[in-house]
Amino acid sequence: MNRLTTTALTLLLAACVGASAADTQLAGCAAKRESIRSELQQAQEQGLNDKVAGLTRALDEVNAHCRDNALVERHNKKVLKAQAKVNQTERSLRLAQEANKEPKKIAKLEGKLEKARAELAALQAQQP
Repeated sequence: MNRLTTTALTLLLAACVGASAADTQLAGCAAKRESIRSELQQAQEQGLNDKVAGLTRALDEVNAHCRDNALVERHNKKVLKAQAKVNQTERSLRLAQEANKEPKKIAKLEGKLEKARAELAALQAQQP
């Protein structure tokens, strides 16, 4: 009966949170909390006690330490680092082209640049 009560309460909480999440788009720490809660609910339903314990600790950590401004700052640093990588790769490619390096090396740098640009675009598309 206790497990049934816990499951019922979890489902009720998820329904309430899910309804509010549908009304507004979650971001930052709220999105992290909701993601962990969702995983926690699934783990409880599947009876994965070790995973439940780990997710409970993770939720406690997010509740205690997560700050939206810190997430934004960390995200901005990642974007700047990715932009620097794109700039450096563009420079390397330009220098290789000017020095008439072998086509294989230029193709490799072009692939590296394409990957760096894709990573930058993905980071820019994310909201912290």
